[in-house]
Amino acid sequence: MSTAEERFQAMMAKRKKAKESVEKEEKPIVVNEKNSKKDIKEIFVIEDSVFGNLTNDIELIEYLKNKSLEMLKIQGNNIIMLGKNLTEVFEELGRKGSPDGLYLKYLEFNGYKKDTALRLRKRYELFKKSKADVVKQIIAILPVRSIEQLYKEQDSVLPELEKNSENLTYKKMLDMLKKSNEAIEVKEKNSIEISSYNIDRLDSLYRRINNRYDELDEKRKEKLDKLLFEIEKLLG
Repeated sequence: MSTAEERFQAMMAKRKKAKESVEKEEKPIVVNEKNSKKDIKEIFVIEDSVFGNLTNDIELIEYLKNKSLEMLKIQGNNIIMLGKNLTEVFEELGRKGSPDGLYLKYLEFNGYKKDTALRLRKRYELFKKSKADVVKQIIAILPVRSIEQLYKEQDSVLPELEKNSENLTYKKMLDMLKKSNEAIEVKEKNSIEISSYNIDRLDSLYRRINNRYDELDEKRKEKLDKLLFEIEKLLG
């Protein structure tokens, strides 16, 4: 081998080594980020008792639990894909100014009712809007009733779910939705109670205030005075 060939091969080897070194340095490092997808087992827990009441075979119970989770995952993915399809068609027909009957015909041809299609689109909208992967995963498998509630309260509930996404599970999301719903029910109940005061009772209330005011202790008198001042302000 000539000196020129040796120098050429040495130069090529040096360039190859330098290239490998650069590629090694530039290779992205995969980290376990907060919003990375979780295993379905971390999100949805199936108790042994679901199948344990019918068999004592631990391996068989574990097998059925794993297959149930696998099925849940498949169903969730399919539901999201259906929602995506329906959303794309709905938006495309809307952009082209197509008649409403054309979308309904599309649903009819594919075997979907209008209400069912709307629920699928709502789920996909929430899925798309969510930033944390774990929130997306749970939205895909939530029951319809929970999706309807989350859709109504998305402006207040979704940010809270995103904030707590690191330790979020299916059960925790259901609990958060339940608490949110209870708070709304209490607020609505109070609003109804306040707005439904019978105006015919005012004369009776006036007489009771006159007759019992002096009998009240100082704390109650002070509270009543404040309320009367508020009423006076409202009336101008």
